[in-house]
Amino acid sequence: MKPIPANMLGEIIVDQDKIGLIVNRVAKNIYYSRDYIDNVPVLLCLREGAIPFFTDLKKELDTLDFHYDSAELSAKSYKGNQSSGTVEITSYSGPSLKNRLVIIVEDVIDSSTTIVAIYKYLVSEGVSQQNICTLLFKEKPENSEWRKTGLDGFKDYPEIRYVGLFIPDQFIVGYGLDYRNYGRDCKDICVLTPHGQAWIDARYQD
Repeated sequence: MKPIPANMLGEIIVDQDKIGLIVNRVAKNIYYSRDYIDNVPVLLCLREGAIPFFTDLKKELDTLDFHYDSAELSAKSYKGNQSSGTVEITSYSGPSLKNRLVIIVEDVIDSSTTIVAIYKYLVSEGVSQQNICTLLFKEKPENSEWRKTGLDGFKDYPEIRYVGLFIPDQFIVGYGLDYRNYGRDCKDICVLTPHGQAWIDARYQD
């Protein structure tokens, strides 16, 4: 864990109490969906940032006696605080995905790059249906067309079935989200200030 000094962080976007309420609501939305009647889904965690959300979501679903299988997939698309424009899928662990219904669990949708690449990868693995669950969705210009359709599919965009919270287009850390591996352990989700980014850049080593 690499903490960030508090004076390097800006506004708290979501505090830990609100995170708990959001996770509870998302879990209930999944539980009451008709999609999973007589159909056990694969709950797919996109490491590393989504791990805290994935872990807490599973706890809520377990409390509801919701049945699922777990899986994890690693993908990388960021260099620093910007998307590289390409996505590398590095590993998968879990059951066979062929003919399965998958709930993709993501920490934040910043752009379509990562989620579309993963969607296409899962299609190639023979997945029968994909429902995307994201804790956060950034309201940024390039996502506006996605939102016009109600997040239920636009061009090659996959459907986003569950959204915890819509947030402004700011760079954030905490609750698994990081900048160069700093800030994942912050209990709240906070804005990382430009001064904070510079502080981390000065200490970062590839």
